[in-house]
Amino acid sequence: MMTRDVHLEAKGFLDSLKFKPGDFGSVALVSGQKHRAKLCLERIENPVKNFSFLGYNFWTGTYKGKKVTVGNGGYYAPDTAFITEMLCAGGVDRLIRLGSCGALRKDISVGDYILATDIIRGDGVSRYYVDDDYVSEVDRFLSSRIEKVFSKGSRVHCGGVWTTDALFKETKEIVNSYINKGAISVDMVTSAFVTVSNVYKKKASAILAVSDNLITGEKGFSDARFFAAESKMCELGFELI
Repeated sequence: MMTRDVHLEAKGFLDSLKFKPGDFGSVALVSGQKHRAKLCLERIENPVKNFSFLGYNFWTGTYKGKKVTVGNGGYYAPDTAFITEMLCAGGVDRLIRLGSCGALRKDISVGDYILATDIIRGDGVSRYYVDDDYVSEVDRFLSSRIEKVFSKGSRVHCGGVWTTDALFKETKEIVNSYINKGAISVDMVTSAFVTVSNVYKKKASAILAVSDNLITGEKGFSDARFFAAESKMCELGFELI
C-alpha cells in the first residue's frame, strides 16, 4: 500500500524542471491551442522559456515593461488541471484563459465571444479538488475589465460556461439539462481552470471565442470569423495587462 501522502506535487514537479521562484510573471495569458499561445508569445519582449513538458510550453517576458507569462495550458479538463496547478504553484496570481467554446443560444454567432460569469462543472477532474456542491467562481473585477476591453467592436455574451469531458456525447438530453442550469456555452477546459485557481486562491477569468453553435447546428471550426476572433482575442488580452 502507498504510505506517502501524495506521489507528485506541482511545486516539486516545477523544481524538477529547473524552475525557480520568480520565473513566472504575476499574470498569465493561458491558451489551449498552440497557435494562440504562439500569437501571444510574439507580443512579449525578451521571452524566456519557463518549461516544456508533454507538449505544453510556457514563456515569460515583458509587455510594456510588465512581466507576463504566456503558453498553452491544456486542451481538456485533465491536462488543464495539472498545468493550471503548476502555474499557481509557480507564483502566478492572475490567470486569464483565452479559449474557445460552442454556443448554446440561437443569437450567439461564430466569432462572438463568451465571457464566463458562472462555471457549471460537468468535468471529472475538478471532483478531485473540490466537493460536488462546490461553486467555482471567476474573479468579478477581472471579468468586468475583460468585458470592457472586449466589448469595443466585438459581441460579448456573458453567462454560464458548462465544461464537459465527452465531445461526442453532447446529446440534446444532456445539453438541454445544462442549459436549464444556466449554461450559454460549452467547452472542455474552463471548469478545471477556474476550480484549480480557486483552490490556490488565485484570480481567474475566461474569455472564449465561439467556434460552433449546438442549437443552430452551425460549425465554424474552419470559419474565417472564428480565426479572426482568435487572433483578436490574443491582441485584446494584452490590453488587459
